Amino acid sequence: MNVASWHNVILKLWRGQYGLARTWWLFGVLGTALLNLVSGPLNALLAASTTEGISGAVLIVSAMIVAVIGVCYGIVVTVGTIRAANAYRGKRIWSWLAIIVTAVAWISAVTYVAL
Repeated sequence: MNVASWHNVILKLWRGQYGLARTWWLFGVLGTALLNLVSGPLNALLAASTTEGISGAVLIVSAMIVAVIGVCYGIVVTVGTIRAANAYRGKRIWSWLAIIVTAVAWISAVTYVAL
């Protein structure tokens, strides 16, 4: 995929144009799980190692880059989920559940970082 294709995917996701089910399951659940496969071990390694020297600096910068990517991705998926939920024409319970669970996930993430 080239840069223009990725830009189109992100823009379509941001606008909620993938539909609620695809936005929730593909980008929300699967995308976040894949991001956690990278960030989880990286954060564990950061917590378990000394951060002295050049390797420590590389580890810290790597963790910060992954964290920024994660937050940006989370914002795009959240906006896309809310927009897809608002456009959803099925049973309203599914759109409300998507919004509520997304909000709870953000509250949980912010609480985890704050503590």
